[in-house]
Amino acid sequence: MANSRDSEPSRSVLPVDPDVEVSAAPPAQPHTARVLAAIAVGGFAGGVSRYELGLTFPTRHGAFPATTFAINVSGSFVLALLLVFVVEIWPPTRYVRPLLGVGFCGAYTTFSTWMVDTDRLLADRHYGAAALNVGGSLAAGLAATCLGLACGRAVLARRRLAAEAGAQSAAADKAEV
Repeated sequence: MANSRDSEPSRSVLPVDPDVEVSAAPPAQPHTARVLAAIAVGGFAGGVSRYELGLTFPTRHGAFPATTFAINVSGSFVLALLLVFVVEIWPPTRYVRPLLGVGFCGAYTTFSTWMVDTDRLLADRHYGAAALNVGGSLAAGLAATCLGLACGRAVLARRRLAAEAGAQSAAADKAEV
């Protein structure tokens, strides 16, 4: 008696990246340099944005790192919203997600600064602020992600309703003629 492990599982071919077409043979990668350039440009812009915000709103020694907190939470929102637009609303594109998702949001948000800020708070014996930084960042980042997804899906729902209303109106106009 054969069990399910002995038989070959059915495989569905799903793209790792929804912006890339799936074919039987692996495609050549002629655009790799352009995709990497898009990531680099987005990373530059995201890193500069984060750096400038840090200069504009510096954190006093021993104080809660509100700027890093705000950067990471806003980055979570932007990335979630962007992914809904890229995957569900906009037509497929090769460069938007690498440019904005990987490059900009990847460089804009910062795990390392978050942990350095937490370490500094712990070293200064600000345990409550350190716990708030870790737990609050996780909770607020998750909430911002959910909000970004909800906002993106609300835009998608509104677009679908508008398209359905337009189709019904066109059908009604056609029926009257």
